[in-house]
Amino acid sequence: MMNPAALQLAAELGGTLLSGAAGGLGGGLLLVERNQGHGLPQVAVLGRGAADLLAPLEAAERLQAAGLQLNLMALVPLPGCDLASTLELHRRRLGALVAALDAGLPWLGGKPMLVRRMPGRIHRATPVPLAKAPMGPLEKTELKAFLADWEKDRRKMVFRRPEWREAPDHAEHGGFETELWPGVPLPDGAELRVTPLELPCATPLTDALRVALRAATGTPVPILPLPGDPAPLHALRRLTPEIAAFRGPARAWELALTNLARLPGPPHFCARC
Repeated sequence: MMNPAALQLAAELGGTLLSGAAGGLGGGLLLVERNQGHGLPQVAVLGRGAADLLAPLEAAERLQAAGLQLNLMALVPLPGCDLASTLELHRRRLGALVAALDAGLPWLGGKPMLVRRMPGRIHRATPVPLAKAPMGPLEKTELKAFLADWEKDRRKMVFRRPEWREAPDHAEHGGFETELWPGVPLPDGAELRVTPLELPCATPLTDALRVALRAATGTPVPILPLPGDPAPLHALRRLTPEIAAFRGPARAWELALTNLARLPGPPHFCARC
């Protein structure tokens, strides 16, 4: 039987529980659909938890009531879900997407931003020095201004040379792990456990999202590196190459979804076709 907590969550959000790739009991996916019509532009929004989906669902309902022709599919991985495999299994049901957004990543300092790159994760039996993560002068200046209350050493430790720590499975397998930013060579003898992620910044998708955040918040919106787990964004690439991390109030989501509905989408396909 499915976990009762997952069934309750599906009832609260009006969603459907999809099986995981192995069809097991623990690792499913909650799909919450706000469909306006078959064949319309579709956007998928991934939340790490149900709370991440409240703003985009609210925005979609309000926009659709006002006549916006757009379908929204909100996704929450349940505990034990192999997200990449599950998305591959249900890809035809989800259909063709204009874009897929990860709404579960927090803004740095609680301020609006977009994500330029995210670190992967590596494991090694013993720590070794890592090369400094590359960062251009403009990016360094923007990050320093954005995190004005961070000391230089803290910024360096998070964004340039993260510290090694004992791996969570240290007692069983031993070893240490740390973040690996894009552009940093993998040390000899290290195992790459999560691939670093670099996102394109000058695309119609990022322009649409940046305009929406700026209009909703009235503040500049830099595109910065973000510490966090990029695995869900990698998984979303199984649905569409047009991926981004996006977070904001309902008004920002309204503007973002309106902008995305105007972007050209891929040829339509879905399980109904």
